[in-house]
Amino acid sequence: MNKSRFWVIAAILTIVVTIAGGWFIGISPQLGAAAAAKTDRSQVIAANQRNQILLAQLKRDYQNIDALKNQISNLQKSVPPVREIPSFVTELNTLANAQGVIVKSFAVSDAKPYTPITQGSTGKNAPSGPSQTDPRITPNNFFPIPVQFAVTGDYAKVLDFVNDVQLGRRLFLVSGLSSVGATNSKGAKGGPTTSGGAQKVTSSITGYIYVLLN
Repeated sequence: MNKSRFWVIAAILTIVVTIAGGWFIGISPQLGAAAAAKTDRSQVIAANQRNQILLAQLKRDYQNIDALKNQISNLQKSVPPVREIPSFVTELNTLANAQGVIVKSFAVSDAKPYTPITQGSTGKNAPSGPSQTDPRITPNNFFPIPVQFAVTGDYAKVLDFVNDVQLGRRLFLVSGLSSVGATNSKGAKGGPTTSGGAQKVTSSITGYIYVLLN
């Protein structure tokens, strides 16, 4: 092998080594960095899209913030964090006056911890109140309060009054309703209720109001 050929081969090897070294030392890391940057860019774009959707939702919610505040306020009045018995009695009297009936008596019992309804909870041992599925409602923060009150008036008006109470500001669940003919001026009880519901009756209503601690 002459010197000229040797130097040509050596030059070619030097070029190959230089190119390979440039690939591993310079080009390959740059390509890897570019690929990582592309992946990061895609993730940033996706995150920005999610944030834009969330921002749009927040803007819509903010536009309705007054309605949401009113809804929260009404819910807190419906199931307050304290007993608020006087305000419930006031509501009963207001609804009674609107229907032309008279609240004759009112009694309230002690609150008791709520027992969640489970499969097989039936009969007299079943807990009071609506079925709960929200894990945030527990016996430690939700308390039914038994109440009982009696009203006197036309049978149809009494029924309207009971309906109004169930639709009133305070959540009230009726558990029992019984009626008897009201006593007349001579001390005698009236006859059976007429088909028109004009018979005067005295009705006893039992049920529950509720307290939900914050």
